[in-house]
Amino acid sequence: MRFEITILGCNSATPTPNRHPSAQVLNAHEQLYLIDCGEGTQLRMAVCGVRRSKIEQIFISHLHGDHVFGLIGLLTSYSLGGRTNALDIFSPHGLEEMINVQLHHTGGKLSFAVHFHVVETTQFQKIFEDTRIEVFS
Repeated sequence: MRFEITILGCNSATPTPNRHPSAQVLNAHEQLYLIDCGEGTQLRMAVCGVRRSKIEQIFISHLHGDHVFGLIGLLTSYSLGGRTNALDIFSPHGLEEMINVQLHHTGGKLSFAVHFHVVETTQFQKIFEDTRIEVFS
């Protein structure tokens, strides 16, 4: 059984040629989970051979740009590719509004459902569980 993490980016707000904004992919028994989605995440997925179609859950640690600015691009690329599977996004309050404003002002529509789950980041609690993993805030 496979359990590994691919570091797509680990830098702070300003990308450099060799370090990219925060994004990691956890492979837990062939199910992929995206943790943060900084600018350039899709490109890094391609370079690292990550199959973005296998991602069903995204976890956003906080709403600083270097952790979320790649998300709207990923969502719209999913839609352009014809994604129909629902996507769960776990994040602090405010992310759903950010995404909806971007979609509204760009005329974007998604071809799949996005379920936003607000996470209270000041309390330790289980926020997600499936047959492979448990995730706590």
